[in-house]
Amino acid sequence: MNLDFAKETYLDARQLLGLASEEWCESFEVESGRAEICAKDVLTGEVEPIAHLLPACGYDDRRIMTHAPTYMRAMDFLLQHAFREIRDLREKLAAREQKPKQYATECAMKCSEPAFLRFLEERHGLQRPLTQERAATKVRSILNISSRRELDSNQDAAARWRSLVNAFDAWRRHG
Repeated sequence: MNLDFAKETYLDARQLLGLASEEWCESFEVESGRAEICAKDVLTGEVEPIAHLLPACGYDDRRIMTHAPTYMRAMDFLLQHAFREIRDLREKLAAREQKPKQYATECAMKCSEPAFLRFLEERHGLQRPLTQERAATKVRSILNISSRRELDSNQDAAARWRSLVNAFDAWRRHG
């Protein structure tokens, strides 16, 4: 089976689900001694035979045939739910991608955090007194940038910044 065929078959099955009987069951016709599949009318509760089952039809095959409408509706329901989830996730991802990262602002805020200043002192030799200005200068040196604005416009600089932040987070967890 290929994807195009599967899509076409799914759409066909989905359309038929709206037309087919909602529930089937297995019954036994006493007069002929034959097992049969019956459709139940949801409004009246009346059961009408729609197919005969041959003696060679095993238990598992009978089960899948008698429960086919229920199984198909359950699978369709799960697929529709999964499709909604995928659409929602795609929308969230698209919204996140449209919103530009503001690493320069994040960097400025980190340079004012006492823990980040201690991290720069311990791991990168930031000299005392531990000030925002010294931290900003040290970060520019570590990241090899001339301005924090580069963090928002240069992907390589942004990646180096994310790496530094990850190292800081690890240091904070274990320090």
